[in-house]
Amino acid sequence: EQIAALPGDCLIAAAFLSYCGPFPSEYRHNLVQGQWFQSVKALNIPASADFDFANFLSNAEDVRDWNIQGLPQDSFSTENGVLVTRGTRWPLMVDPQEQANKWVKNMEKDNGLKLVTLKQSDFLRTLENAISFGAPVLMQEVLEELDPSLEPIMSKAIVKSGARYILKLGDKEVDYNFDFRFYLTTKLGNPHYTPEISTKSTIVNFSVKEQGLEDQLLGAVVRKERPELEVEKNDLVVAVAAGKRKIVELEDLILRMLSQASGSLLDDEDLVLTLQSSKNTSEEVKAQLEVSEKTEIEIDKAREGYRPSAYRASILYFMLNDLSRVDPMYQFSLDSYVTLFNISLEKSPKSEDLAERIKHLNEYHTFFVYRNTCRGLFEAHKLLFAFQICAKILQGARKMNIDEYNFFLRGGQVFDRTQQPPNPVSDWVSETAWDNITELDKLYNFRNIIASFSSNPRDWKAWYRHPEPETSAARLPGEWENKATELQRLIIVRCLRPDRIVFAVTSFIVNNLGQRFTEPPVLDLNQVVVDSVPSSPLVFVLSPGVDPTNQLMQLADQKSVPFSTIALGQGQAPHAVRLIDDGVDGGHWVLLANCHLMMSWLSELEKIIEELPVRNPKPQFRLWLSSAPHPKFPIGILQKGIKMTTEPPKGLRANMSRLFNNMSEQKFQRCSKPDKYRKLLFSLCWFHSVLVDRRKFLNLGWNIPYDFNDSDFDVSELCLSLYLDEYSVTPWDALKYLISEINYGGRVTDDWDRR
Repeated sequence: EQIAALPGDCLIAAAFLSYCGPFPSEYRHNLVQGQWFQSVKALNIPASADFDFANFLSNAEDVRDWNIQGLPQDSFSTENGVLVTRGTRWPLMVDPQEQANKWVKNMEKDNGLKLVTLKQSDFLRTLENAISFGAPVLMQEVLEELDPSLEPIMSKAIVKSGARYILKLGDKEVDYNFDFRFYLTTKLGNPHYTPEISTKSTIVNFSVKEQGLEDQLLGAVVRKERPELEVEKNDLVVAVAAGKRKIVELEDLILRMLSQASGSLLDDEDLVLTLQSSKNTSEEVKAQLEVSEKTEIEIDKAREGYRPSAYRASILYFMLNDLSRVDPMYQFSLDSYVTLFNISLEKSPKSEDLAERIKHLNEYHTFFVYRNTCRGLFEAHKLLFAFQICAKILQGARKMNIDEYNFFLRGGQVFDRTQQPPNPVSDWVSETAWDNITELDKLYNFRNIIASFSSNPRDWKAWYRHPEPETSAARLPGEWENKATELQRLIIVRCLRPDRIVFAVTSFIVNNLGQRFTEPPVLDLNQVVVDSVPSSPLVFVLSPGVDPTNQLMQLADQKSVPFSTIALGQGQAPHAVRLIDDGVDGGHWVLLANCHLMMSWLSELEKIIEELPVRNPKPQFRLWLSSAPHPKFPIGILQKGIKMTTEPPKGLRANMSRLFNNMSEQKFQRCSKPDKYRKLLFSLCWFHSVLVDRRKFLNLGWNIPYDFNDSDFDVSELCLSLYLDEYSVTPWDALKYLISEINYGGRVTDDWDRR
C-alpha cells in the first residue's frame, strides 16, 4: 500500500521541501491537506491519505537525536529539522528565539563546527578552510542582504577539473569537499529576502509558535513537578526508537541474506535460522512497542493535567514578544523568559492538590512577569501592558468576545455618512462619538443601541454628564444596565467619554487581575543588581533630561565596588574596550553612557558581550549601558540584558517612594539637625512629586511640559542640608528662593506658569 502511494507522496514531499519552509504550521497544513493532496487526488495520482512530511523523510532515531540536541519536540520543529537536513539548498533559518542556533551548534559540535558572522573581517578565510576540509559552518546574525562573495557557495557553483572539484571563492580556487555543510541563521522576526536569495537557499521558519512553546513549557513544568513522569516518558521514547531500529536492522539483514543466497533457500540453514530468530525478535519488539505506546498514552494523560500552566506561560511570552511593535527597545529572549518561568516554578506556593497548585503557579508567574517587565517599560506603556495581560488571559478562558475586544481597540469609522442614521442627541453627542455608536450597533450584543438614544435621551445624557461614568454609581439607561458586561461598559465609555478611558481600563484590570497590576513597582537598582549576572548587560533606556550616573555611583559606593564610566562618542571605542577588560579582570562596574551616539560600534560591543561567559568575569563585575530609544539598537544586546527605564513614575506616592528609595542611608543621616531635616526633606519630596505629576494634566498642569528631573531634586536637597548645617536659625527666605525660584523656577519660561 505504501509503495503504491509513493508517486503522490514523493510529489507532495518534493513540493513541501521546495516551498513550505517560510510558512507557519497552519499554512503548511492547509497547503498539503487543503490544496496539494486534493489536486493530486483529482489527477488520480496515488498518494497516502494520512501523508506526513516529517515521517516520510525522517526516521524515529534521527528525530530522537535532534530532540536530545535541542530541537523542540513539536511536529512543526520536526518538519523544520527535515527541511534543514534533507534539502539540497543551504538552509537560511529565520530564528528570532535562537532555537535553531542552539540545535545546529549541538548537532555539529563533534564535527568541528565553525561559527562566523558577516561582521567578521576574516569570515571568507574560515569558509575557505571549511570547504577544503569538509567542516560545517554556521553563519549567524544574517540580515536581509548577503555578502556578494557568498554567491558561489549559495549557488553551489562547483566545477570539475580532472579528478578535483573546485569552487571559486573570490579570486581563489578552493578544493571542494562534499562533507562541507553551510547553515545560516537570522534573528530578524519577519525578514524580506530578494528572489535571488530565496531561490538559492531553503528559507526555514523557526519562529516558535504558541502550541510549540506550550509543549516545551509543559515539559519544563512536568520535569519540575513530576520528574518521574518525564524520565519515564523519555525512557519510553528511547525504547520505542530502539525497538523500531531493531526491526529495520532485522529486515535489512534478511534482505541482504536473501540477495546473497544461492540455490534452494530451504537448504540454507543459516538463512532459515536467521528468519526464525528474526521472526521471534520481531514479535517480541512489536509486543514491547504496543505496551510502550499504551504506557505513553497514559503518561501523556497525566502530563495534560499541567497544561493550563504551560498555556498561561505561553500566551504571556507571545505578549512580551509583541511589545517590540510598541517600541523597538522592547526585546525579550526566549531563554530569559524560560529562566523566569523556572524561577516561578521554584518560588510559587506549593500544594498537593493539582488544581490549587496550578492556580498558585499561574498567579505567581503572571505577576512575576508583570513586575520584571515593567522596569523596562516607559510609563505610558505600563497600563497598556497590564490590560493586554488581562485581555489575553480572559480570551484564553473564553470569557471575552473577540469582536467586542477588537472594536474597543479600533473603534468605529463611518466613510459614507449619507447612509448613517440621524443623531437624535446632536447637541451633546459629537460626530465622532455618533460614528462609534452607529458602528457599535452592528455588533450582535449591541443591537438597538441607536434606538435607545431616541427612547431614553434624558437617561443617556445623565450618564454622559456623570463625573465617573465608568463606575457602578453611573447607571446605564434602560436594559443596558443589567444587560451590559464589564467589557461592554468599557466600550460604551470608549465611544462617548474617551476622557475616562484610562480610569475605566484601570478599573477593568483591578476587577479581573487585582489592584497590584495597576501599581507598577518602583525601580530598585539594588534588586536589579541581585537579579543580574556578570555576563549580562544592564541597559538604561533614557528619557529626556534623566541621567542615571549619580544613582549608580551612590550604589557602587554602598557596595564598595570600583565604578568607571565613559560617554561614548567618536574615538572612544578603544577606551571603552579597555574599561570593560579592566572590569572583567578586576570585578569593577563599567557604565558606557549614550550608546545611541556610536551605533556603528555597537556590533563590536555585541561580540564582546557574547564572549563574556567564556571569559568568566569576576562575580562583582557588571556592564551598564545607557541609550536613548533607537530602532537600530542591536537586538542581541537587548535580549541578553536587563532593561530599565529612567522615567519618573506616575502618581505622587510612586514618585515620593522612588525619591526616598534612591537616597542612601549615609546621605539620609548626614545632616546635623535630623528632626528638622527629615520634615523638610519630606516637604521637598512632596514638592518635587507634585511638579512632576502635574505634567499628566497637560495644559491644566503646565502650559509648557517642563522636564523637572532628579538633578533638580539632588541640588535642592544639597542646599537644604548645607543651609541647615551652616545656620543656627533656619534661613527660610533663602531656602525658598534658592529651591523654588532658582533650582525649579529657572526652568519655567511661561508667565502663566510662573504665577
